[in-house]
Amino acid sequence: MRRQIVHAPRPHTQAFSRPRSDKAGEEDEAGEGKLMDGLKADVEDGSMDLDARLTDMGIDPKQYKALWNSQQKADERFAQWEPKTREEAQQRWKDLQKTPDHLTLLHMYKRAGVEPIKLAKERGITLPTDTPPLDDKSQKTLDALRTPINVQAVHLRPLRRTPQYGVPVCDLQLRTYSIRNLLLFADFAVRAAYYMGLCARGPIPLPRITERWTVPRSNFIFKKSQENFERVTMRRLVQIQDGHPDVVKAWLAFLAKHQYHGVGMKANIWEYEGLEAATRAGYEVKEGDWSRRREGPVLDKVEEILGGKSFKEVMEGNESGIELRP
Repeated sequence: MRRQIVHAPRPHTQAFSRPRSDKAGEEDEAGEGKLMDGLKADVEDGSMDLDARLTDMGIDPKQYKALWNSQQKADERFAQWEPKTREEAQQRWKDLQKTPDHLTLLHMYKRAGVEPIKLAKERGITLPTDTPPLDDKSQKTLDALRTPINVQAVHLRPLRRTPQYGVPVCDLQLRTYSIRNLLLFADFAVRAAYYMGLCARGPIPLPRITERWTVPRSNFIFKKSQENFERVTMRRLVQIQDGHPDVVKAWLAFLAKHQYHGVGMKANIWEYEGLEAATRAGYEVKEGDWSRRREGPVLDKVEEILGGKSFKEVMEGNESGIELRP
């Protein structure tokens, strides 16, 4: 024998927020109708002026009159457009079928596989969304105000010079914790090398340096509660080839002057000398002899200027002496 089990209905619980009923909407409409009826009654009786009544209700009279006039004009246009007989309605429907609106045309073109904008550009048809062309005078003025070429180059890939021998003279390593700052400054370094006449390679990505630490949150019996920290250092390498040592130092000084925040620099410089450098090993340099130094011709010229007659005449009465050190 089977028994039929009937579950009792669950108790109904009221939610915190519930949708408004139709009755509430009808009450709001009735309240608005009563308000408009009261407004009309006051205006017709002459007990209160329309502007005063609107101001009392918190409505701008000018804005109310403008909206009222626009509504009246819209009602008149709709009354003129609405067909009065069945024949007029059928004729209006046929006219709409013969001249569909823009949205209907776009749907028809889409179903047929036609792209109107692409087709118009191919045939040279001017679209309503196209900006009208400028006259010759305005176009020339706009071309004169166009962005310079060196500013436009910022949005393009950096230019590079081809090395002749490929001998590395400087390795610049950039380090940071933010990849955006690193990419920006590395691009700036490559562009600066090009404009200073240096052959630059890079930026070359280097392996990341990952460091992790585990420290206890507290001490004594809470030592098992620990916390992990991680720091990732990202690096890029920019190599200079076939560059003059003085130009390389000027390039590094320029980068140090305009160094970007959050980016560290480390440079390794190599200088190459001729075979005559081996013969100068152990040679005693006398005071005032700069012939074996690289800047010897410059120092000789400076000594010639300081020992000239015109310089001595200008410096007469000046107690601060000038000393040349080897």
